[in-house]
Amino acid sequence: MLSSLTLTNFALFKKQTIEFESGFNCLLGQSGAGKSIIIDALSFVLGAKADKNFIRSGEASMRVDGVFSDIRKDEKALLDEWEIEGDEILISRTLSQDGKGSIKINGFPVTLKMLQALTEKMADFCGQHDSVGLLNVNEHLALLDKFAGKEVETKLQIIETLYKQLKEIEQNISSLGGSEQQRAREKDLLSFQLNEIESANLDLAEEEELKSRFQFISSSEHIFEKLGDVLLKLNEQRDNVTNLLYDCKGELSGLSEFKEIDECRERLENCYYEVKDVAEVLENIKQSTDFDPKELERIDARLDLIKNLSKKYGKNIEEILAYADSCRTRLEELENGEATLEKLAKERQNKEDALLAESRQLSDIRKRYAQDFESKITKQLEALDMKGTHFKVEFAEGECTSRGLDNVKFMFSANQGQEVKALHKTASGGELSRLLLAFKNVMLDKENVQMVVFDEIDAGISGVTAGKVAEKLVNISKFTQSICITHTPVVASKAGAFILVEKNVKDGETISTARHLNKDDAIYEVARLFDGGKDVSQTAIEHAKKLFN
Repeated sequence: MLSSLTLTNFALFKKQTIEFESGFNCLLGQSGAGKSIIIDALSFVLGAKADKNFIRSGEASMRVDGVFSDIRKDEKALLDEWEIEGDEILISRTLSQDGKGSIKINGFPVTLKMLQALTEKMADFCGQHDSVGLLNVNEHLALLDKFAGKEVETKLQIIETLYKQLKEIEQNISSLGGSEQQRAREKDLLSFQLNEIESANLDLAEEEELKSRFQFISSSEHIFEKLGDVLLKLNEQRDNVTNLLYDCKGELSGLSEFKEIDECRERLENCYYEVKDVAEVLENIKQSTDFDPKELERIDARLDLIKNLSKKYGKNIEEILAYADSCRTRLEELENGEATLEKLAKERQNKEDALLAESRQLSDIRKRYAQDFESKITKQLEALDMKGTHFKVEFAEGECTSRGLDNVKFMFSANQGQEVKALHKTASGGELSRLLLAFKNVMLDKENVQMVVFDEIDAGISGVTAGKVAEKLVNISKFTQSICITHTPVVASKAGAFILVEKNVKDGETISTARHLNKDDAIYEVARLFDGGKDVSQTAIEHAKKLFN
């Protein structure tokens, strides 16, 4: 449950800590005082979308801290998984004007996704407009399943598994190419492509070798000319490098008794043999430039073939060969397609039969729980001064999905003897508010939330009906912590804790504050709900006292 909420620079609040009690907490105060701001702050600290508009005017950032006690096992398990210690949960969330924010749980930084996982079942927010959600037909089946609980959940797990398996089988059937004619066309295409690649006899290393050879041959005339000039200087002309080196080392051989000169002779001798070897290599290269003119054409044609294959099957030879492997695999699948398809068709039929059987069983379970659901909702509505109303769960059979074959729609009639119609076509605003309250009472032990927040859910309701609404809110607060904003005296009088929210102007600043009320002050504020002004009559106070007693 929520123990306290601290707002710092949040909208009209500068710095405010509000403590809450278990049971029924009532927020009182004039319209615009800031009651709904407290609910917005609670939503923010529990993981709602961050909104810079809530940062107090003139401030750089805002912060909300929420302390939650009596944490549940699933919440404790998450904290243990994240290695966060503590017997309570302190959530601190900030947001600055530049859009940056931080979230901490018991001092440890966490992500928004982690926060939302922790707070998923901490609070249920019910405003005067939330009853519109009951009009969404797409949500009706989920509400019924939640009411039914474990029995439906177990059956749904079986159906979801069967549905997933069926979709996998259908995907496998589809992968085989559909009809026999389609598979034949695909086989012809794959065979042509594979033959085109295989007939090329590609080798992984050949493309680079071909490009290198092509470049060499294309430059052969220039290479022949340059090598000729070099070889002439190395060993062909009279005063060539080789002969000069030979003569020089010979001249020095007679001076071997001088160590430094002899070392130079040895070095010249090494140079002589190195230059001679270079000349021989260059001579061989020069001779190799004498090539068959048609070789260039053959290399060019081969490179064009590889280029064309690359455009179709991959950017290089490695990818082209990989595509050929995939063609072989696919052809093998298609060759065995008929036998495989026959087997898959039988498997599909078995899964469809099993899915249909399980879905019909699920439908029977839902219809059984629907009768109980109808009865309980109707009783709640009667207790909310809506006698003669009729609530019905209408079933229609559709295609089998992972949720079974049921399409469910809530039907409603506000007056005895009138035909039930779709909820969104017949329920008025006041009726929707009471319907939402009826749903909350019926689903109390199903939703398993720590607190329920009611933001003027009793709007537009008065008289005896308001008293009935108050009774339902009290009943909910016996099972879970309730926080309620109300302007209805009889509803406010049933609370166990009262918090007055006020707005004042001080030194040119508008500031909202919140404080707890004792019983006498609470009676006075409820009396003010009767009179609606600053001055409260004694009659209103006496009336408020009677409500409290």
